[in-house]
Amino acid sequence: MRTYTLFFILLTVFQAGFSQSKSLKEANKLFANQAYVEAIAAYEDEETLDSTALLNLANAYYYTADAENATAAFAKAWSSNPNQSLSTYFKYADAAKRTNNYDKANELLSIYTGETISILQDAEATGKDLPQYFVAQPLDVSSAYDDFGATYFDRQIVFASNRNTERPNYAWDGKPFLDLYYATVSGSALTDVGLFPGSINTDTHESNAVFSPDGKRMFFTRTSPQLTRIEKNKVGVLQIYSATLVGTKWSDVKLLEINNSKYSVTHPAISPDGEWLYFSSDMPGGFGGFDIYKAQINPDGSITNAENLGAQINSDKLEQFPFIAQNGDLYFASNRVEGLGGLDIYRSVLEDGNFQKAFNLGASLNSNADDFSIILNEKEEKGFVSSNRTGKDKLYALTIYPNIDYLVLGNVDDKKTSRPIEGAEVTMFNAETGSVLKAVSAKDGSFKFEVSPNSSYNFKTNKEGYAPAEKEVNIEYSPSTKTVIKLEMLAYKDSDSLIVYNERNNTTQVNLEKIYFDFDKASIRNDAALILNKLVTVMQKYPTMKVEVAAHTDSKGSDSYNLELSERRAQATKAYLISQGISESRLTAKGYGETDLINDCNSINCSDAQQDANRRSEFTIIN
Repeated sequence: MRTYTLFFILLTVFQAGFSQSKSLKEANKLFANQAYVEAIAAYEDEETLDSTALLNLANAYYYTADAENATAAFAKAWSSNPNQSLSTYFKYADAAKRTNNYDKANELLSIYTGETISILQDAEATGKDLPQYFVAQPLDVSSAYDDFGATYFDRQIVFASNRNTERPNYAWDGKPFLDLYYATVSGSALTDVGLFPGSINTDTHESNAVFSPDGKRMFFTRTSPQLTRIEKNKVGVLQIYSATLVGTKWSDVKLLEINNSKYSVTHPAISPDGEWLYFSSDMPGGFGGFDIYKAQINPDGSITNAENLGAQINSDKLEQFPFIAQNGDLYFASNRVEGLGGLDIYRSVLEDGNFQKAFNLGASLNSNADDFSIILNEKEEKGFVSSNRTGKDKLYALTIYPNIDYLVLGNVDDKKTSRPIEGAEVTMFNAETGSVLKAVSAKDGSFKFEVSPNSSYNFKTNKEGYAPAEKEVNIEYSPSTKTVIKLEMLAYKDSDSLIVYNERNNTTQVNLEKIYFDFDKASIRNDAALILNKLVTVMQKYPTMKVEVAAHTDSKGSDSYNLELSERRAQATKAYLISQGISESRLTAKGYGETDLINDCNSINCSDAQQDANRRSEFTIIN
């Protein structure tokens, strides 16, 4: 999350060093001065932390991109003090998203917003209506460097990187400062990589360059070399500079008029006609965090009349990294509540000169990490985006497709007879989003689901009398939008010799030898345990099988006595099965007494054989 932290907080670029004191007071001082790596080390050296220190530690992990430790520390901070601020709810939720704990994120954000939040389910539901579908391929994925913020220039790309190991290290993360580079994209590799020429790169950060349509002027972000005291801290803000191409050299580097030492102005973008500069800023008067602004580029090169793009674009969160497409649509990154985690890419359509309400571009482009700095060439249906989804900032080459409907068409068949099975419940589980959809097979065994490309699904089918069947299916983006699958179910009676169909009551049962109890007793004898172990084996073989344990008596004795005795025996049998590892949720038990005799023997005049036939335990498969 190097990029996220770089632009999320005003940078203390040349912060003075602090001693490695082990005291809690010193740790809090380090945290207050945004020396987060040192603060973490100091906090971790303490045996005990109070509630303030625990929260500081959680925030330090969060600001340094350590989501795993951040979530653990936030949980401890919550245990120490449940009365946390709303901003802490938001950060804890974002850290939870980054660790794929969307259940926790939903819980926290529902409290934060006062509304029910279901991030993955909402993303999947809206994803089908998005106009574009993206396939991202990482560039130089094995590289040890951070690369991000690509822009087109002269058949190449220009981007920011910390690959110059001779540069000074940045105190925040111990990595070299960022410079601007150029490169050629060849397949999934960056080739002919070189430092951007001219007097652009300095001893501080440079990133996010953009070029005028005629290629003679560039704008880029640089961290201010001078520190400004804002409240209690000395910080270096982010600023936009311009440079002019003179002959073959970039020179005349100037600080734009719209900059201010009290706030950051960053991430320049130029409209296709070259008349407007878009940028991100945390200047006063905005909606909160960073907002997207635009300013006029005058013929003399001056930048004037900066204006906020308003509530259709901006929120109380971060809006950064704008890009204006050839058709005038605005793309940008934001860390809003509904996002998948960190920064997500959003789009706002330009209609009649006005930007419409921005919408999230969905899971084909966004991840649970930071996704930002998108550029597109709609004519070639290509582009680039930056993301730290692998732990480092990397460039991704994009291919853009129309978002069309994908279907899974399936059939449920009997595995032995090949005949279609009607009325089978089919469940589809999306491995990425966790969403669950259900359908019932038709008379011809058919079913269908709408799906999303580049996603994995698990299909499972259940029907009474059959062993469940399931299949994993990966849906790839391809011209073929329909995937055909077959789920073959084997009837229990065909899958195990102990499973039989009881024609008397139209049930499927596990057929065991007779289980004997001592007179007037309900305890499980050793010989009965050996028989019940066979049922345990069957239920272990079919882990979704549910069974009703039914105990029956003969007609001797009173009705109430027989009902009570059979209930005790049924419950004892259930308890034994549970003791052998069968989940209680898979078992029901009921004593029927003499209410379900299998012959007409409801009299003391019946033979011993007739009475014995009624004394039985039955194990009926109920799912």
